[in-house]
Amino acid sequence: MFFSCFVTVLLHEIAHSIAGKKYGYQMAKIVLMPYGAMIYGGEKFNRKEGIAIALAGPLCNGILALLTVAVWWLLPVSYAYTQDFLNSNLTLMCFNLLPCFPLDGSRVVLSLCKDKIKALKILKIIGIVLSGLIIAAGIGTLFVTMNISIINIGVFLLIGAIFGGQKEEYSCIAGRLSFVKNYKKGVLARDVYISCETKVFELFRYLNRDYLTTFIVVDEKGQDLSVIDEDRLNGIMEKFDHKLTLREVLI
Repeated sequence: MFFSCFVTVLLHEIAHSIAGKKYGYQMAKIVLMPYGAMIYGGEKFNRKEGIAIALAGPLCNGILALLTVAVWWLLPVSYAYTQDFLNSNLTLMCFNLLPCFPLDGSRVVLSLCKDKIKALKILKIIGIVLSGLIIAAGIGTLFVTMNISIINIGVFLLIGAIFGGQKEEYSCIAGRLSFVKNYKKGVLARDVYISCETKVFELFRYLNRDYLTTFIVVDEKGQDLSVIDEDRLNGIMEKFDHKLTLREVLI
């Protein structure tokens, strides 16, 4: 059961990371906790990005649950070994879709709301109320089955609802991990010629620990406009919106 829950939570967070990477974000780190996990950092997503990244985790769990049922149909003998995996995926999917902070459901609601500050306050209140109900239910089980896990889940949700912020779960420092080079194994230098109409975040796909990359920015005619090494790119990333084009940040 522990292994099933561990894999379920880890794949859930990796799915968030993959979805973020699709939009040019690079997740900094995944922190596994006794009763869950989160990806740290902060960035303001637009509506489409926020919804897609938030739903990626629960969607991953739903797909894994369906695949598990499919395996049962093909190999009925696997039921006894994968039932915990199915239950953990269904539980994590449904629980995270609840519209209370800091769960994924709240991220979807925040992405849809215009007044995000007001919405965040309401979602945090819902999170506090829900965590209180979960803790109360856990205390009630002490007289029956003594399920300490329910209380712990409620406590962690309560902490997230009270002390969490809107920017807490996602680290979107695009490509920052790629700036760390593996000089012990040797690093190759390379030039990449790229259009000035390219968006900043698209440059991060060329970054790699094994390469020291220099970007030669060219215009429509292929004429050199500017040179951006990784140090300069790091500065651009911190100063400008990474959805801007190179032409816009170089003006």
